[in-house]
Amino acid sequence: MSLFLQRVFDAMSNGAVYASIAVALTMVFRASGVLNLAQGEMAMMSAYVAALLRSHPPGTGPPGRPFAGSGLFGHLGTPWPVWAAILGSVVFGAALGALVQRYVVRPLGDQDPLPAIGAIVGIYLLFRGLAGKLWSGGVRIVGSPFPSGAEDRFDILGARLRFETIGILVTLGAVLGALTLVQRRTKIGLAFRALVSNPEGARLVGIRVGSVLMVGWAIAAALGALGGGLVANTLNVRPDMMARVLVFSLAAAILGGLGNPLGALVGAFTFALLESLLIGYVSFISSDIALVYTLGILVLALTIRPGGIFGTSLTVDRSRA
Repeated sequence: MSLFLQRVFDAMSNGAVYASIAVALTMVFRASGVLNLAQGEMAMMSAYVAALLRSHPPGTGPPGRPFAGSGLFGHLGTPWPVWAAILGSVVFGAALGALVQRYVVRPLGDQDPLPAIGAIVGIYLLFRGLAGKLWSGGVRIVGSPFPSGAEDRFDILGARLRFETIGILVTLGAVLGALTLVQRRTKIGLAFRALVSNPEGARLVGIRVGSVLMVGWAIAAALGALGGGLVANTLNVRPDMMARVLVFSLAAAILGGLGNPLGALVGAFTFALLESLLIGYVSFISSDIALVYTLGILVLALTIRPGGIFGTSLTVDRSRA
């Protein structure tokens, strides 16, 4: 019983991070019909910004905390508190998402998805290369905004529920709740919902579709950056830190029904639990192999229900401006 409960607790933190990226993917897909495969790399770039803001200039600060910058950014380190650094990375992520939509995706038009897919793959490669160039591709440290010491936990029936896990769940839950309120109670949220449900009608009533899409991309990138910042204490900041997270998040969004935020949440925690249980109960399955088996389960599930758990079609109306 204690092993099962521990596996569930371990899955909760991963599931929250997978959910943040999965919901971000879903938001962009619903609004623009573009599957943003660079979502993870955008979160990784934002995490490097958080590490930069957390660092001390070279030759200063406590021992054991490496400087986050190098090269061009070799003298810009400022030791911000953890929460401030993560919030700074969220602002950077939002700006990055808006810029990608405005200057990369929007000029390609909306009639043919192939140019947008190619551009997104190019952005993925660009950000991966920039991380190596600007920060020498090394591992950086952000830290956790929550108590994360060995004794910072609840002991429940022999299992350990860490304060950090609770903090991540509560934070992302609050953010997703606030995002729901924004979509339902604000003008920009109502405009976004109108665009998703009827793009032609939204255009006819005077909604500035391009601006709404840019805001949607910015919010999605900010959500991904928050997930990257919160998981940075576990993964540390490195160029490939979000690769595995992106695969699980994309699989979660597809399993739940791509385009359905609730489905993305259910899929994210489902995959996190499957991953955790496979590693805990099958002796020959490591964390890397668990990815293969979990994706195999995705293939099996989609053969039974191709549209995902919530039955959302993978096609959308691409008549966007």
